Amino acid sequence: MTYLAEHLHEVPVLIIPCVEAPAVQGTGPGAYASRLPATWSLMLALRARGVGSAWTTLHLRYEQEAAALLGIPEGIRQAALRLVVYYTGYDFKPAKRVPACERAYCNGWGQTR
Repeated sequence: MTYLAEHLHEVPVLIIPCVEAPAVQGTGPGAYASRLPATWSLMLALRARGVGSAWTTLHLRYEQEAAALLGIPEGIRQAALRLVVYYTGYDFKPAKRVPACERAYCNGWGQTR
């Protein structure tokens, strides 16, 4: 966390997924689970194009300050912070994917169409 905080200014693209919802006491960012599928799809799409991304909620302790800086209106809650970067190493490549028909089952485990 410390390294990320010290180098956050070097990340070329930052995405803050938001949700229109009232503040929920005692549950934190996990209360807004509907944003997970959309941001996970973004991660997969980036990865398929050879771009890396990471998910953090580190900035949420400063959610009000971030909202003021970015002009995020009242009633809009920040869910996370997505960092988008080009990988600089040699072994990053789009992930290999198992065909869905080998992992998606219908009407019971191991039953494919």
